[in-house]
Amino acid sequence: MSNHIINTKLMAVIAVSVLFAGGGVLLMSNIDEAEAATATEITIAPGMRYTYTPTFPADLNPTVTIKSQGVGAAGTGGTWGALSGKTLTVNVPAGAAAGSQYQVTLLATTTNPTQSVEIPILFNIAANMSVSGSQTNIVTGGTVNMTPTATGMGTFTWAVTSGKTLPAGLSLDTATGKVTGTPTGMGAQTIYLTATSSYGETANLTVTFTVYSKLIPTNDPGTGAIFYV
Repeated sequence: MSNHIINTKLMAVIAVSVLFAGGGVLLMSNIDEAEAATATEITIAPGMRYTYTPTFPADLNPTVTIKSQGVGAAGTGGTWGALSGKTLTVNVPAGAAAGSQYQVTLLATTTNPTQSVEIPILFNIAANMSVSGSQTNIVTGGTVNMTPTATGMGTFTWAVTSGKTLPAGLSLDTATGKVTGTPTGMGAQTIYLTATSSYGETANLTVTFTVYSKLIPTNDPGTGAIFYV
């Protein structure tokens, strides 16, 4: 990961946070002198927010502006980024297409002496998280052993969906989402789970299955009727 430095040798520390509904992660990188203009690439999903405040040597107080955004071969168009002081905020629209890109280039300048540095940032739009899982029908006394899957950015934890409960006899491993146990009820059973990513993104999963009776006669052959024909 590198940035293009113009007209000066500059060392700085980048503090980057990607936020989704209050969750986030902190990424750290160093800016150093570079020969080619190479954008820092950030992977981010629709509905997420990215913030970045560049820092500079203590004896400098540059003006920071947005030089361009959403333009060029990598840009998708639009104005997702806004600057407040030196802090850039980029809100990725919920409808942004996975696989698309968005680029923002910051420009920091000083006078007396005149210096400038471009900070290009390329956003690669990833798919939102998704979850899946299923459980086959079982016979009474049988066990459930279901492990759902979650895909997307970050790591995931699982919980029973708010306001719901697991079918009696089942338990949840919140780290893996694995549901195990022997249901005590009969008939249709529903498992409601919610996965939460380390960025704060959530997705719900509903799994239904049925507990059937064992296939055995409910009456004894001795109760059969005998007739003379």
